[in-house]
Amino acid sequence: MTAPRARVIWRCFSRAGGDLPEKRPSEGGEEHAADSYRRAAPYLDASWQLVGSVALWTVVGWFADRKLHTVPWLLVSGAVVGTALGFYLFFKSVLAIGRKK
Repeated sequence: MTAPRARVIWRCFSRAGGDLPEKRPSEGGEEHAADSYRRAAPYLDASWQLVGSVALWTVVGWFADRKLHTVPWLLVSGAVVGTALGFYLFFKSVLAIGRKK
């Protein structure tokens, strides 16, 4: 970009109110970010339990299939068990969060 073109763009930007807008009271600052992460932690934990359970049991089924040569039955069984266990843990965590409030 050439210098004259950059100056023209800067003038247009600055005339159009190119300054950053002021923070709204609802946006808060860095000290409020830590509070937000603390409030979100139980929900993140619940979702990771769901994902982790499905992934773990699917991998266990895959390894068992390779060892026992029963492709794909143990993989599918592991995924089903992981999904059921994951949803159980997910809803257990979410319901516990609701009771704490």
